[in-house]
Amino acid sequence: MTPSRSLGGSSEDDVNVASRLLGRGLRFVSTLGGGEHARTSVVTDGVEEYVVRRFPAGDAAVGHETGILPRIQHLAPLVPRLVAADVGSETGGPLIVTSRVPGGHPGRDVSPTALAQQMGVVLARIHAADGEGLRRAPAGAPSGRGPFAAAARERFDALADEELVLTHYDYWCGNTLWVGDRLTGVVDWSGARQTPRGQDLAWCRLDLVLMGHVAAAETFLTAYEERTGCAVETMAEWDLQAAAQAEDAVEDWAPNYAGIGLADLTAVRLRERLSVWGATQLAALQAS
Repeated sequence: MTPSRSLGGSSEDDVNVASRLLGRGLRFVSTLGGGEHARTSVVTDGVEEYVVRRFPAGDAAVGHETGILPRIQHLAPLVPRLVAADVGSETGGPLIVTSRVPGGHPGRDVSPTALAQQMGVVLARIHAADGEGLRRAPAGAPSGRGPFAAAARERFDALADEELVLTHYDYWCGNTLWVGDRLTGVVDWSGARQTPRGQDLAWCRLDLVLMGHVAAAETFLTAYEERTGCAVETMAEWDLQAAAQAEDAVEDWAPNYAGIGLADLTAVRLRERLSVWGATQLAALQAS
């Protein structure tokens, strides 16, 4: 979940650049929401639909994504296929064109249990992929100013030696696609890294909590552990790290949630839920 940054040009400009990259005319179909980091458009050549994403000038996301998408194609059809990219467009920021994975953001009719279970199973598949050679993270302890960050810094070194896996690194419901109550895709791979599995797990659990689905956070973890056969003994530690990462910025995530139809997740509500979740994890760790 990334705060909004300024984007130049327009969707029409993006379609024109994508048309040149593909060598054929494309037509704008619609705009996709769910994140404020890039401007995302669905386009078509009359036969197939594609997704065009434009990033701010100087953003490294396209370069990262062109490196990761070809190596995770064994996860298809859950992941998009790289079609074309312009990492330094003269008409604006970097731009990437991918195939369109069917589905949309999870609707309110998707139960928290179904959401959590399927996200847990799919994450297990992602973590089984080869992450060798990707950027390693986290590079250091959270640098925030709040009490969660202070506590997380004290406990960070204990997590440094855990097994590294391929992580999405922004695994939340806004980066998943659904058809009805079935998870059909995972998108926005620009942040993929090689990190301990707890990073993705804690980030997704925090997302579920912020949406008001605290019990589903446990359902998600159980589904993941059953599929991998791996019990995550340090989950509370990672939950604290995630709360610390969100501590200085959670209000900025409200537009991201509004973009997937959850406008009721206001900045105030997000802060309240984060505060309770982080305090719960910290208290549990201090009592252990």
